[in-house]
Amino acid sequence: MKKKQKPMTRAEFISICDCVSKTGNSSNCMRLANRPLSDLYYYLKKNPEERQRLTIARTFFHDEMTAAVHDLAFGGIPKIRRTEKGKIVIDERGKPVIDRIPDTRLITTLLKDHSSRLARAEKADLSNTIHTPPEDKMARLRDEIISDPSPQENITKNTNSHEE
Repeated sequence: MKKKQKPMTRAEFISICDCVSKTGNSSNCMRLANRPLSDLYYYLKKNPEERQRLTIARTFFHDEMTAAVHDLAFGGIPKIRRTEKGKIVIDERGKPVIDRIPDTRLITTLLKDHSSRLARAEKADLSNTIHTPPEDKMARLRDEIISDPSPQENITKNTNSHEE
């Protein structure tokens, strides 16, 4: 019979977010913490204000990874220069010559990723702008009551119209 695990604490959640910001993999981080992934979802269900922390951790990892790939794509992946026969080319100091040639495939992948992220962000912004939360009944009722003239005003208006 398995022993029931205690609910996840805030400190455990913060350490998992730290792991996610470094690895980008929440299920692996939960395994490292000896917890099932369902514990993470249960914690987020009970503490919805903490979702943003996990999202920021994932975004941080993605941005760091994208920056590293960006540097490799545009700066070039280091390759040792070789002769036609495959022999390593050595410089005056006796060290191998390293060439850095920009990688067009990585550049293309980065551009696709950036454009799709931008499109998703624009779509989310648009849906957040267009989507207006439904007005609750109490607020609507309160507005109707405020917009109605008071009974005292109605009596005054009626007596003024009779005097004319």
